[in-house]
Amino acid sequence: MKFFLPDWEDRLDPEFDFISDKYSQGHKDNPYEHDVYAHQIFRQPPYDGILFSLSVFQSKISLTNGANNTYQIRDTSNIKAYLKIPSNSCIEVMGDCGAFGYVGEDSPPLPFYSVENVADLYEKLGFDYGVSVDHLVVDYVLVRNSETGKKERRFLNPAEKKRRVKITQDNAYEFLHYATAQGYKFKPIGVAQGYDVRSYRDSVSSLVRMGYHYIGIGSLVPRQSSFIIAVLKAIQPLIKGRPLHLFGVIRPEFIEEFQRLGVTSIDSASFLRKAWLRSGQNYLGPNGEWHTAIRVPQSDNKGMLSNAKLNRYTSEDLREMERLALKALVDYEAGKMGLKESLDCIIKYDELLIRSDDIESMRNKYERTLREKPWESCTCEVCKELGIHVVIFRGCNRNKRRGFHNTWLFHQMLRNSELNGKGLG
Repeated sequence: MKFFLPDWEDRLDPEFDFISDKYSQGHKDNPYEHDVYAHQIFRQPPYDGILFSLSVFQSKISLTNGANNTYQIRDTSNIKAYLKIPSNSCIEVMGDCGAFGYVGEDSPPLPFYSVENVADLYEKLGFDYGVSVDHLVVDYVLVRNSETGKKERRFLNPAEKKRRVKITQDNAYEFLHYATAQGYKFKPIGVAQGYDVRSYRDSVSSLVRMGYHYIGIGSLVPRQSSFIIAVLKAIQPLIKGRPLHLFGVIRPEFIEEFQRLGVTSIDSASFLRKAWLRSGQNYLGPNGEWHTAIRVPQSDNKGMLSNAKLNRYTSEDLREMERLALKALVDYEAGKMGLKESLDCIIKYDELLIRSDDIESMRNKYERTLREKPWESCTCEVCKELGIHVVIFRGCNRNKRRGFHNTWLFHQMLRNSELNGKGLG
């Protein structure tokens, strides 16, 4: 099973100074040119491919009016060059429209999301795979109330859902015929949208009749795993060995069953995002267990400054507490400070954070992370370079590196499960 990571320009300063918390001069001068992607950090790429959504980068894509009407993104005419993928790399790039970007519209906005423009863009930028122009089928969309200015839910009725399925099907038909007629080299992927098991099955059946070899299933992210499995079982007789992609869905505990039901590729940024979006699952250990990252935010954080004032601490007090918390972590790793003493320094600063969690609960979680030292048993480049800094919740250069580690480890587990015939559940 191939794993694609959605790209949101998650790059890092390779020369970031973790002791002084300062960016390098190269990053300051030109972040895009200087900073690196995850696949530039690891010897073994942490994914098989990258999913590039057009809606995320629409403003960066331009058409140069010349003899060949060349498309460019950041003055680069090839998507792999833009993503800094070496020419000899096996990393593939899949392009989709990023329909979440226009989910609130009645239909994919023209002219950018016309079938012809999207197919031309995939081909001229050198994508390996190009996904047909789709429209998400959701229960509701957010619309702004003209009187209050606030966003409110507008629920889609059955007729509107069916209309979105038809838009997706019509676009898929035109997309395949246009790409074929033009002799384009990218591999077309037809998207199946639906609102129940039957509508998904009918969509897949239509795509098969159109002649699609590769099929993707969309709008599954909010769905329960049981529904996804029901859809996969319903379409399995129709797939007949065709590659099958699930958009935005991993569900590690069901990977083995997904594979058994014909899924050949997936994409998700959940292992990357967990590094900074979850309170108890920030760092994935080599044994498959999650650990809490230790929060040491910058002392100029507005929430910290506000709480410090309420607790009658000055900004100088805050900076000193921050310094001592960071020093306690570094000294603990070096064996210069005991676990309890280190935790005391961390918790004193941590108490100023605005959170609903009980401070004693956080202390227990921090204690487990520090006691087990999971980073010491990891062989990835990030953990070997950063040491304890990889479990410090602080700024994007630590947090994203931890997310890259999580992604790399998930990919390793996925590959090993296939080699050993075992699932990830």
